[in-house]
Amino acid sequence: MLVLVVDDSPTMQDIISMTLRSAELAVVQAEHGLDALKVLETTRPDLIITDLNMYKMDGFEFVSRVRGMTEHEFTPILFLTTENSEDMRQIGRDLGATGWIVKPSDPGELIRIVKSILF
Repeated sequence: MLVLVVDDSPTMQDIISMTLRSAELAVVQAEHGLDALKVLETTRPDLIITDLNMYKMDGFEFVSRVRGMTEHEFTPILFLTTENSEDMRQIGRDLGATGWIVKPSDPGELIRIVKSILF
């Protein structure tokens, strides 16, 4: 299974990726939404995990654009962000996000949620 991790923090990219790899998942990384759209031109991940607050293209716009791509319209998408308001979560749901995890998250919980979506 392949997971696309989208986060403008290289440290967060590495932490999330290491966590997922420890669960024997393959990972590809992108720095922001615009970079991730380029990745999606040639890659078909089984799951996308994205931050919300990123430069160049934020998570909301990224999810909206992904949902407009026929080949990715049903790919599960998780927000992994420091944002925790119900208004933000509702916007995410309205755009088609599958779930919402608040940073910092427990690595075991992240793996549990990811596996519940993928398997």
